[in-house]
Amino acid sequence: MNKISQYFESHKSQLQVAWFLVFGLCALIAQLVSRIVCDIVFQNLENTITIWPFPSQTLGSFLAFLISNIIAKVISFVTNRKKTFEANNNIYFSIIVYVILVIVLIIVETIIGTPLQNAIYTLVGGTFNGAQATIAATSQVLYQTCGVVSQLIYGIGDAVIVFFMDKYLIMTKD
Repeated sequence: MNKISQYFESHKSQLQVAWFLVFGLCALIAQLVSRIVCDIVFQNLENTITIWPFPSQTLGSFLAFLISNIIAKVISFVTNRKKTFEANNNIYFSIIVYVILVIVLIIVETIIGTPLQNAIYTLVGGTFNGAQATIAATSQVLYQTCGVVSQLIYGIGDAVIVFFMDKYLIMTKD
């Protein structure tokens, strides 16, 4: 038991990465489930709204996005603060900096999301210039797949940024 304890103490950063990923996955699952529930609850809110930097969408869709994101971020903040980083610094400072970080990342993701998706589509579309690219349905599926790839790219980037911000600024030990 002592060797296990010594191992984890000497590999604290690797353990933090592992816990960060586990809690991130839990937050992601909560976000997906809450998004589905919110989409159902708010399905009748069909007024179209436009709020910078988000594209025009229904009020219900925007609320579902917003609420599910908040749920995921709260789960991530609490679990990582208490378990991953065992932070004991000023909670108010941590919350303020974390909220600012999350808002900036969401804005950046929203701004770069479609251009990144389009760039990937153009890059991949250039490879598939045969008969497949001329079929509208295949082209739409390819475009949506490129959207998922772009989300993975900036999602991984977000995770790296949030991990280091949490570890060295937001969730420190005094």
